[in-house]
Amino acid sequence: MSELEIIKRLKEVMKRAEQLNHLQLVVGIPSDENSREESTSITNAELGVIHEFGVPEKNIPERSFMRSSASEESQNLSRLAKIKIAECLKCEISAHDAFATVGVYLQGKIVDKITDGDFEPNTEATVNRKKSSKPLIDTGQLRGAITYEVKEK
Repeated sequence: MSELEIIKRLKEVMKRAEQLNHLQLVVGIPSDENSREESTSITNAELGVIHEFGVPEKNIPERSFMRSSASEESQNLSRLAKIKIAECLKCEISAHDAFATVGVYLQGKIVDKITDGDFEPNTEATVNRKKSSKPLIDTGQLRGAITYEVKEK
């Protein structure tokens, strides 16, 4: 590789690094996600916070699905991010696509956790009023609201 080619390649790597540095990944339930079919008093984001952290004074236990998924997948997320960043720096994928791949992965893990997580069981009263006896699952709207977004910092 000639000196000119090395300089050209270095400039491209620096440009890609700058693109990566100006983006961020957000995974979860957007706060503007207001569409709950049966309720206008609570959003999916608010419902997610209630379940993620619990409300002891209302006898709602913590059923972490976002924080626990990110924690349990931290090594896999780190490996995947390293691979995707390397691909971006080699000009194989865009910076946006590098973040999006990680976002899709974590989104899927959070949805899986809601579906299959080992959570404290619902009370008998909750089971009687819901469509499902599984914690965090009733209409599927909360689970369907989990998404990711690649944004400018």
